[in-house]
Amino acid sequence: MGIKNLKTFIYLIKKQFICFFLFIPTLLISQSSINGLIKDINNNGIEGANIIIKTKDDKTVAFGTSNNKGRFSIKINSGSFLLKISYLGCKTITQYIEIKNEDLNLQSIILIESSTELDEVILKAENDGIIQKGDTTLYKVEKFLNGTEVNLKDIINNLPGIDINEKGKITANGKEIDRLLIDGENLYKRQHQLATENVSSEMIKDIELIRNYNDFESIQKNKKTGLTALNVNIKDDFKNKFTGNLQLFGGFNGKYKINSPLFNFNKHIKSSLIINSNNIGDSPMSIEDYFSLTESDIKATDKENSKVVFSNLNDLPRFLSSGNNVKSKLNNFATLSTIYNPTNKIKIDFYSIFNNSNQQESFYRNIVLNPSINPIEINEINKAKEKNYFGVFQLKSLFKANKNTLLTLNTNFNFDNTEQSKTIENTTNVIEETLNPKKLQFNSELSFKKNINLNTLVSGIYFKYSKNRNQNSINSNNPFLDLNFNNSIFSIDHSLKKDSKETGFGLNYTINKKKIAIDLFTNTSLTRDKLISNATNQPGFNNDLNLNNFSSSTGSNFTLKISNVLNYTIGLSYNYISTNFNETPKNSNYLGFRSTIKAIFNSNNIGQLSYNYSSSIPTINNLIQQYIIKDYRNLIINENVKPNNLFPYHQLNFNHFIFRPKNKFSLIFNASYNFKEKSIDNNIINSTNVTLSKNRITDKDQMFNTFLFFDKALKKAPFTFSASISFSSTEKNYFLNNVKRPFKNKNISSIFKVRSKFKKSLIHLDFGYKFSRDTYTNIVNKSILLVKQPYFNMKGNITKEIFWDINSTYTNYKSSNNKREIFSLSPRLRFSKHKSNWEFNLIGNNILNLSNQNIIENNSSQSYFEQRTTTILDGYIILGAKLKY
Repeated sequence: MGIKNLKTFIYLIKKQFICFFLFIPTLLISQSSINGLIKDINNNGIEGANIIIKTKDDKTVAFGTSNNKGRFSIKINSGSFLLKISYLGCKTITQYIEIKNEDLNLQSIILIESSTELDEVILKAENDGIIQKGDTTLYKVEKFLNGTEVNLKDIINNLPGIDINEKGKITANGKEIDRLLIDGENLYKRQHQLATENVSSEMIKDIELIRNYNDFESIQKNKKTGLTALNVNIKDDFKNKFTGNLQLFGGFNGKYKINSPLFNFNKHIKSSLIINSNNIGDSPMSIEDYFSLTESDIKATDKENSKVVFSNLNDLPRFLSSGNNVKSKLNNFATLSTIYNPTNKIKIDFYSIFNNSNQQESFYRNIVLNPSINPIEINEINKAKEKNYFGVFQLKSLFKANKNTLLTLNTNFNFDNTEQSKTIENTTNVIEETLNPKKLQFNSELSFKKNINLNTLVSGIYFKYSKNRNQNSINSNNPFLDLNFNNSIFSIDHSLKKDSKETGFGLNYTINKKKIAIDLFTNTSLTRDKLISNATNQPGFNNDLNLNNFSSSTGSNFTLKISNVLNYTIGLSYNYISTNFNETPKNSNYLGFRSTIKAIFNSNNIGQLSYNYSSSIPTINNLIQQYIIKDYRNLIINENVKPNNLFPYHQLNFNHFIFRPKNKFSLIFNASYNFKEKSIDNNIINSTNVTLSKNRITDKDQMFNTFLFFDKALKKAPFTFSASISFSSTEKNYFLNNVKRPFKNKNISSIFKVRSKFKKSLIHLDFGYKFSRDTYTNIVNKSILLVKQPYFNMKGNITKEIFWDINSTYTNYKSSNNKREIFSLSPRLRFSKHKSNWEFNLIGNNILNLSNQNIIENNSSQSYFEQRTTTILDGYIILGAKLKY
């Protein structure tokens, strides 16, 4: 550049600066302030309300939020503008204002609550890490990290209003969420633990809590679904490639663990493969998971009547209910989940899990039969082994021709094979017992949804098939079950076969008006059940039963929107049932009724009260004509249950939850009361060698449950408090030696937790107290189990690469005549270098009890009180490495 050109350039710069500084006073003089105070109807200041100022052509020229006292002040030039004030759950205020060369004081502005304003955007201060937009609460994960997090579970434990309960399920405001989404897809169904323990913290971008969630299957986008979803968004660095890790651990007393999760997150396909093998007690499933996987997700029918749940023939694999109360346990499992979206109209969802478990149990039983009259005491030493093979395969295909039409084909297949062997020793006998229950299920459903103007049509057809086989062999050194044996060999083989086929069709049409919705439905089903049983050389155990059941339900639900807050629903249905049991036909019918009132103050403040009246019907399990062998001392038969019996029941439910992201406060309350006018229970006849359980109709069966949850993060201190208390009470009548008797079971349990929320600290704390009390009352006798468990956990880091945590619990078991105390200490040391693919861990679990310990359990029921002293899984110390890729 020449000297002349350089001088010209400098001259222009000086000229622009002079013009700019001359213009600044003009700007300052022409700007004015808009001031005001925003309050609620109780005259309290509202913090975080939005104040937006726009021009007439809808261009935003200024923006602000109210402070913690509700006040705001915004600078703006002179002119005519549109002022808009909004806050979540309140009516938005808009008005035109004129700004001249003076300040404008709007004085007090009152915001009124309204559930119709949920789509307004409420911006929270970035320092809070929470952004609320309508029904969605967004958590900025980086605002809640303290540097010690390893996986999704650690992050969730830091988020206000979200937690993981004792069963490993994710809860929002104390209630289990309906959907767990990983990058927008439901990869793990209800098995939350697979995600929380395998998705690493470094993969997570942010987390969304979505109320009234609408998924790909929803065709009514404006409908309040009532579903709650937690969506875990994945960082871009972990997308469009395979990512995961391999963990290998081994240590003292032959303990080991191998775990390898593999993920692939692409635009059109999302996949997860998790493989695990261990003998330290890690299990991929709970009882709740088992039922959610084995019970088909058939929604085409919404029948008012349901099958009686009570059955002495239902056998579950022991690995589901035993937990770590075993002497040894080996688990091998793998789960594969893939969701493929080839186009925006097609979705294919495949989910599978395979589990193999091998465990040993050892426990001592003290049983008192007829505890109120002529008690019979039995003492047993039990040793049991179980091998189980369980698999589930689910395939759902969806075709969405347009936003108003959806076609779905859903198919489920699962199998459950179990091999059990038991050795039971008492004062007179040594019994060897083997059981081989095998289950096979197949379910398929084709459903169609269509929006017709503002109305919705839903129809579907389904087919269910189940096959159950159980072979029971019993050998003893003395007679048992009061049976007559022809020789000195006291042995019996019992076979049970049951097949069930069900076909059904459902049709539902919803008419939507401005403040009214009318739901018309009809559902029909045809069920064919067959049960065959026999025993070697024992003719009194032969059953050959056939039960055909045709049922239909037709009715309507009427919903009225009383106001912006209240909705009221009333429903009535006519139900017809035709049964044919062993060629004997019977017919019956009844009316069903339901009523619900729901108050939606805003998306984070909802209350609901509902009542439902319906009936249940017997299954083939309740209609046994000759004895079936349950085990070496229990026989089952039907006494007076008929296939056309109806069992009316009443259900009353109330629930209310409140979540305030601004105050980081959660409260939820649930209460339910179920009363059955008639139900199926037992007439129990006990003797020294045999217990006869006869299915018998009784006139009292009621249950009450209530649950209260509280969660609060302190503003001025880095701590979060949470507490929950639950109470359940069951009262029923049963028969003991043909005499009606009352039975009561009450449980109260509570958890109190305190967690530190230090952003940066060498130590992070998590401590609390757990309590439970079970009381079983039979006339005047009581059996009690009291469990108290204070715990104290700490974690932190020594350097930027070395992390530690220590979990400690003290558990006190106390029954009516016994007690146990166990102190558990579980430390962990982790070395993880920044940007390294390697991580090293030293893990200890219950290291003060490296050999098996005993605990006390109470398994009492109507006609007996039972106390167990059970061997639990021993502790371990393992060393391992994790390779990230």
